[in-house]
Amino acid sequence: MASQDGFTGTKSALDPQNIARRAAAVGRYREQPMPIMATFLVFVVAWYMNWGARRGPFGAMRFEFMVGWVLLLACGWLVANSRIDFSRSRSLLIASGALLLAMVLQIPFAEDPVMAKFIFFERGVMKFTMMGFFILVMVQSPRTMLWFLLAFLFACLYVTQESVQGLISGGLYWQNQGVMRLHGAVRMYAHPNSLAGVAMGVIPFVVFLFPVVKSRLIRLGLVTVLSTSTICVIFSGSRTAYVAIIAFLVYWWSVSQHKVRFLLIATAILVVAYPALPEQYRSRFKSITGSEAEGHSKQSRITILKDAWQIFLSNPAGVGLASFPAARMQRFGRRQDTHNLYFEVATNLGVQGLVAFLAYIYFLFRGNHEAVRRLGRWIRTFEPYQKRSGLSPPVRRAVLVFLDDLALMRAAVKATAGFVFVRLMLGFFGMDMYEIYWWFAMGMTVALLNLLTPIGKRAHLLGELIATDLERDQAN
Repeated sequence: MASQDGFTGTKSALDPQNIARRAAAVGRYREQPMPIMATFLVFVVAWYMNWGARRGPFGAMRFEFMVGWVLLLACGWLVANSRIDFSRSRSLLIASGALLLAMVLQIPFAEDPVMAKFIFFERGVMKFTMMGFFILVMVQSPRTMLWFLLAFLFACLYVTQESVQGLISGGLYWQNQGVMRLHGAVRMYAHPNSLAGVAMGVIPFVVFLFPVVKSRLIRLGLVTVLSTSTICVIFSGSRTAYVAIIAFLVYWWSVSQHKVRFLLIATAILVVAYPALPEQYRSRFKSITGSEAEGHSKQSRITILKDAWQIFLSNPAGVGLASFPAARMQRFGRRQDTHNLYFEVATNLGVQGLVAFLAYIYFLFRGNHEAVRRLGRWIRTFEPYQKRSGLSPPVRRAVLVFLDDLALMRAAVKATAGFVFVRLMLGFFGMDMYEIYWWFAMGMTVALLNLLTPIGKRAHLLGELIATDLERDQAN
C-alpha cells in the first residue's frame, strides 16, 4: 500500500510490536567479531604511535609486526567467509591494484635495487597496503567507522601532545634553516615536515566530525587534538604545511553550504590570528614567495625539478622504485630526491605508473562524490520525519538514529576527500608516494562505498516503516 509520502507499507505489518522490532533493526549492521575488531583498533593505535620504535617491551617484541600478521590472517579469513559487497568499489580496487603492480614491477629493474627492496618490503609499502586492507575489511558499520577514526585520532593526539610538551620544555625545539622548528618524539615523526604532515592529516577529520558527534567527551577530545595539531603545524616551520592549511581552507570552503558566511568568519579569524603569530613564522610563510632566512632550499628544488624532467624524458618507463637519487647522481652528480610527488611517480614508476596513479586519484574522488551524493539524498529524504506527527516512538527513534549514521558517514567521506586533496596539494612541494596516506584513503573510501549497500537497504526498510506507521496512525 502506497502512502502520500511515496513510501510503501503493508497491512500485515501494522502490528505495533512488529513495527518496533523492525524499527530496532534499522540501527543494526553486520559487524566483524569483536575480538578481531579490538585487535584492529590496538594495531591502529600502535602503528600511529610507532610503538615499535619506542623503548620498552613493545619495541623489543616487534609488537606491530606480530599483530599485523595476526590481523592479515584474520582479515583474509573474514573476506573468504563474509558477504562484503565490493560492487561499488570495484573500480577503485582495480586502480589501487594497478598502482601497486606498477610499484612491484619496478623493483627488479630499479637502478638502486637495495633501496627499492627496502622501501617496498621494509620501509612500509607492504605495511601501508595492509593498513588499507584492514580498514576496508573491518569497517562494516557507522559505529565501527567511528571507532576506527577515534583510535586514529587518539594516536595522533598522543603524538602531537608529545611535541607540544617538547615545545614547552625545549627538548624537541631547535633551529633549522634560520627558524626554530618543532620535531617529533619518535623516528617516524622526527623531521618537522613529517610531524606537520601527520598533524595536517588530523585537521580534516576533526573539522567534519565535530558538528555530527554528540558526545561532549568526544567533542572535547576533538578540540584537544585540533589544538595540539595546529600548534605542531605552526611551530614545525614547515612551509609545505602552511600551503596545506591554505589548500584545506579552499577545500572546506568549496564543500560549505554557507560560502559567504564562511569567507566572512575566515577573514575575521585571519585578521586576528595572523598578527598574533611569532614573527619568525610569519617570515617563514612569506619566504614561500620571497627570500629565505638561511640556505637555498627553493633554488635547490628548482634544480631538482629540472633534473627530474630530464631523467623522465630519458627514462619514460621509469628508473625504478625509490631510485631517482641514484639515477640523478649517476647523470648529474647530485643525489637529492625529487621533493615533488608527481615527478617522484613519473621518474620512479614511469608513464605507466603515472597513469595508474592518476586513475587511482580519479576513482578515489569519484567514489567519494558518489557517497556524498547518495548520503545527502537520504538525509534530505528523512530529515522531514524527525518531527513528523503520527510516528510512533520506535519509528521516530529509528529515524533519528539513521540520520545520525548518515551524518557521520557523510562527514567521514568529506574528511577523506579533504585529506586526499591536502596530500595532492602537498605533493607539489614534497614526495610521499611511498607513505601510508594513499592506502589509508583507499581503505576509507572502499569501506564507505561498501557501506552504501547496507545503508540503502536500511533506507528502504525505514521508508516502509514510516509509511506503515503513518497508515496505522490514520487507521486509529
